[in-house]
Amino acid sequence: MKLNAGGLSSLVVGREKEIEILKSYINFSQHTVIMAPRRYGKTTLANKVLDELKNEYLIVKVDIFQATNIKELCERYLNAIYKSVGIANFLNEVKQSVLSFIDKFSLSYEIEGIKIGYEIFRENDENKFIEKTFNFANTFAKLHKKKMLVFFDEFGDIEKFDQNFIKKIRSYMQTHENIVYLFAGSQTSVINTIFLKKENAFFNFASLMKIGFLDKNEAEKFLKSVRIDGRGFNKKVIESIYDITKFHPFYMIKLMQESFISSLLEKNKTIRVTDVDNALKKILNDNNAFFETTWQQINRKRYKGSIYKQFCQGKTQIKNIDINSSYKSQLIKELKMESLLSDELNPTDPFLGLWLTKRNQNV
Repeated sequence: MKLNAGGLSSLVVGREKEIEILKSYINFSQHTVIMAPRRYGKTTLANKVLDELKNEYLIVKVDIFQATNIKELCERYLNAIYKSVGIANFLNEVKQSVLSFIDKFSLSYEIEGIKIGYEIFRENDENKFIEKTFNFANTFAKLHKKKMLVFFDEFGDIEKFDQNFIKKIRSYMQTHENIVYLFAGSQTSVINTIFLKKENAFFNFASLMKIGFLDKNEAEKFLKSVRIDGRGFNKKVIESIYDITKFHPFYMIKLMQESFISSLLEKNKTIRVTDVDNALKKILNDNNAFFETTWQQINRKRYKGSIYKQFCQGKTQIKNIDINSSYKSQLIKELKMESLLSDELNPTDPFLGLWLTKRNQNV
């Protein structure tokens, strides 16, 4: 596989199984939530599947994180619905002149869709505006006689809005026979709360799909085949990349990019293990502020950082920490809920552990 350095950022590597599962859920009309810590490629995975299904579904994408209030979220949703049929910036168009905008269309269902959207846009009552917007997605799909696939990214951020709003949209969504909903969330504890707690509106609404590190065999196969501007990765380099990243999605790609750049700067004709070492140092330095902030947050509770360090060192049992077992269990649970440890008690960010090692060496 031939690539340039910039071509790495949009790659989906080692996710063949996840792609197959997600497609199956969607084709069964099963609403699904992709759950993983930050930088695990949730959005990239979802976009890959959405792109492959674009001929079968109307594709609608909404990033909850970008909306600062409920009205803005609804407006973004309306624009995204029209974008699914190639109409960009719908609200700006109808603001200028709805009549001249309608004149651009000839099919009756297209004109009807524009009129309904315009009436929703003019709605002044917020509750009605919300109801009409979310139900319009189902109506729009019905008008176009095509199922709609709606992707809400960073869905954990929905909790910044009030619970009444969350309950309302859940009640609307459950009646939409023309829509399959796909959610993605980084804040594992929040996503768990939204979809797994009985008292919450979205309880059992969607199947949970947890994604982890990349499949080792698939990632190795990819690395053996890839060439970046003519430079490849030999067996020793691939082993080094695995030892460092454990094939964490973000860090593997980042290490590949920086290793390639190091080989250019060092004027090496191939990518070497020394280039991987140079890349690691650069990534750790570049992300120093992020790691420092994360470490400070972990250390807000006594012994929490010490426990986390031991897991980073590969220890399966916590020793030499004089705390009672119930408090220790509580701290481990918090580390899991904060997406710092996996369910198997492995650190979810291998570079944070490497940064801690480097930090300790420099102290």
